[in-house]
Amino acid sequence: MWLKSSLLLALALTPALAATAGDVIRARDLCYRQEYDSAFALVRTRLLCDTNDPAGLYWQASLIQLLIYDSGDKSLADSFHALSDHAVALCRRNLHRNPDDAQAHFYLGMIQLNRATFLGWQQRALSAFKVLFDVTPQLNAALAADPTLTDAQLGIGVVEYFKASADRYALGMSLLGSKKKAFRLVTGVADRDGMMQTAAEFLLAYMLKEDGDGAGAMRYCRKLLGKYPGNRTAMRLTRDAYYRSGDYASSLATGRRVEQEVLAATPGNRYALSENWVVCGKAFAKLGQNDSARVRFDRVIAWEPYVDEVPWLPNYVREAKQWRKKL
Repeated sequence: MWLKSSLLLALALTPALAATAGDVIRARDLCYRQEYDSAFALVRTRLLCDTNDPAGLYWQASLIQLLIYDSGDKSLADSFHALSDHAVALCRRNLHRNPDDAQAHFYLGMIQLNRATFLGWQQRALSAFKVLFDVTPQLNAALAADPTLTDAQLGIGVVEYFKASADRYALGMSLLGSKKKAFRLVTGVADRDGMMQTAAEFLLAYMLKEDGDGAGAMRYCRKLLGKYPGNRTAMRLTRDAYYRSGDYASSLATGRRVEQEVLAATPGNRYALSENWVVCGKAFAKLGQNDSARVRFDRVIAWEPYVDEVPWLPNYVREAKQWRKKL
């Protein structure tokens, strides 16, 4: 259900190499605090100065991508694709001039990775995996041109993980990938005190949660919420990790916080609210509190008329109906 904000938040916060470290850290922290207006302002004023550098375009597209995943606003998709197209064109132009341009290889790989994850969020799994194949060659080329560009290892690890898990996201698809290698690469970045440490922690929390290691995921969730207490993605990961671990009471407590934060930030966010109600409904059902579970499931089912407008709502309505029937 949750190949969405958790992973994509981390991917979208890859640092802009041409900017100063301070600019990158400030933009990163504004994003994790979900202060999107301030983050956009910083990107415009500090990262878009050099028209030959794809960093600013990459960051603009990434911020829009984050906003889409947080709000469920599909109307921003065209802006994301337009900025990504512009960034790709700039990278290819730079590579035509200098085939060993490490930053151009890096950004081309990461832009394609963002595209792939966005297609996955749109439930276009096969298209996502096709784009994913363009990522690793570019990131390997970036490392070959500049071995100190270790941030590229994070993207390579993500590709390895999703190749190894392909059948989970596209039934019947079998790709050669190594989860062991993926965890090694991403953990290596998470263990280093650098700009990408937090992004790697988000990814590890997501991957561990998806692989059923709720306790392992919780370790990273606690770190993330310690640094960014109001981050809705970290709270959702925490809620899901508790659920996977069988701690349904804690999952519900976190789910209540998620609902409060969503209602405060985007009151009409059917995308985030329905997802949260499904998880909380299942937790209530596991605790034998069927009346409370029915209330959550019925709220989601009542939004069935909006399934063509709200991302992932058809899945949530279907799952709510299935659980409602069990009760």
